[in-house]
Amino acid sequence: MTRTSGAAYREIAEVLRGRVADGTYPAGGRLPGEHELSREFAVARDTVRRALRVLQDERLIAVVTGLGRFVQSVPADNVRPTYERIAADLRALIESGSLSVGSVLPSEARICERYGVARFTARRALEQLEAAGLVECVHGRGRFVLPRRP
Repeated sequence: MTRTSGAAYREIAEVLRGRVADGTYPAGGRLPGEHELSREFAVARDTVRRALRVLQDERLIAVVTGLGRFVQSVPADNVRPTYERIAADLRALIESGSLSVGSVLPSEARICERYGVARFTARRALEQLEAAGLVECVHGRGRFVLPRRP
């Protein structure tokens, strides 16, 4: 686990999100406790709590007082990889006109902050938009919305 300025909780959240997606933790199933997760990831319980809070905020898990944390029943769309959800959010902003042609997209750092993800995840989302021909990366300046192609 990388230990850079608070990135550990984001990485743990990403791993746990993946386990929900692949069925390791099925809908309705109980997640391991904080102690177990902190031992597994070799981090403090506060770091694990922070990661679990991210999943709770995403409504992927729910806390049942006195019993633990349980995986919510969610539509399959909600369990797709985080970078795909981020790309879909940005694509919606572009298609709605909120991000008009020539607008600069949020930086990788801003995306990391907003979604609580690692830089790698933010970069993958932006790369998806580039591959779709929606944005262009200008080295040292950022990523910009391109005009729509017919």
